[in-house]
Amino acid sequence: MNMMTYLNIFLLIFSPYLAVIPMVASGYKMISKVNMDYKNKWNWGMLFLFIWSFTVGVFNKNPVSASMSLIILVYFFLSIYLEYNYNDEEKIEGLLKKVIIISTFSAIVGVIERITEKSYNPNIFKYIFGMYPQFLVKGKCRISGTFGNPNIAGAWFSAMVIICLYFFQNSNKLKKIYYFSDMILFSVVLLWTGSRGALIGLAFGLIFYAYYKGHKKEIIFLAISFTMLFLLAFIFPEIFYKGRDLIGTIDGRVEIWKKCLSMFKDKPITGWGLAGTYYAKDFLYHGRRVYHGHNIWITIATTMGIVGLSVYVYMKWYVFNQISLLDSYGSRLTPLLAGLEAIIIGQGLVDFIICTPQGGMLLVISSACINGLANEYSNFEFDNSYLISDFKDRWKTTY
Repeated sequence: MNMMTYLNIFLLIFSPYLAVIPMVASGYKMISKVNMDYKNKWNWGMLFLFIWSFTVGVFNKNPVSASMSLIILVYFFLSIYLEYNYNDEEKIEGLLKKVIIISTFSAIVGVIERITEKSYNPNIFKYIFGMYPQFLVKGKCRISGTFGNPNIAGAWFSAMVIICLYFFQNSNKLKKIYYFSDMILFSVVLLWTGSRGALIGLAFGLIFYAYYKGHKKEIIFLAISFTMLFLLAFIFPEIFYKGRDLIGTIDGRVEIWKKCLSMFKDKPITGWGLAGTYYAKDFLYHGRRVYHGHNIWITIATTMGIVGLSVYVYMKWYVFNQISLLDSYGSRLTPLLAGLEAIIIGQGLVDFIICTPQGGMLLVISSACINGLANEYSNFEFDNSYLISDFKDRWKTTY
């Protein structure tokens, strides 16, 4: 079981293409166990989004869009599998420790990529394992590790920073050195991705992590620090990596958002289907087509209409209700899981990485673990209340 888990994590982290294999395998395992409980609002919402996105793709006469809805079905299966198999603190921590180990090797690939700083033409084997030609911005390399895209790599490494922070705070002295070293490594490669969206995600994640830790002073400090850094990037762009491009990037995002909202007005109920922005005839940005709207909420509204957006908002509301439930039970994983969810929200303000297998896994892993853990706590409380009630009834009958 451990070796298979390591293999699945390796395929997920080391290949944007082979990442689908462990996801489908998990779905198959889920189907083979008919006693799995999938009846919660998150899973029902995921299943509805699959059906709706497929229907919208057919309605728009776009076979590619309809086919892409299958990734949501895979997320649905994977979510149930994770809820069933990782529903207590020890199991979830064990899974995340394995993820850290494999992610470290991907970070090392990123370090090598940064040191060499040269463009190359990968063969098909390297493409399969996510090793693309380097992203060069004005002569500077943006590393992508094994993720094929700097923004996806940035999101993944920002999640690793928070996971390492959690284990650093909950380990003995020797292990603290290991997790602190990994946290520094992930922080460095995160900066080298040049993904500002990932940094926004990390800021959100750290603030939520501190909030559920009960550290109000740290929240204020983090909020002020990240706000100051953002302002300094505007005032002194030459100091920051890609700083000179910051204003231009924001202007570009705004232009894309305006085009998406214009498309949304044309089809507010159904949307244009997944990847609808790419196939829209009038949607060109600097002469190129874009795959998504560089914002989770705007992209979902554009591709699946107000119906899809409403369902997704409800799903997120449900997940954060589950986080509040875990917090009330005193689960030690609450700050970490809330932080991972916040990363998706933060980066989602300027990007849409959940449309990729690796980016989507961040969303599915955190949400599924939250649901599985909350369900176990709820069942435990119900069982205990039942036992107490049964004991009282027996006491009254006997005496």
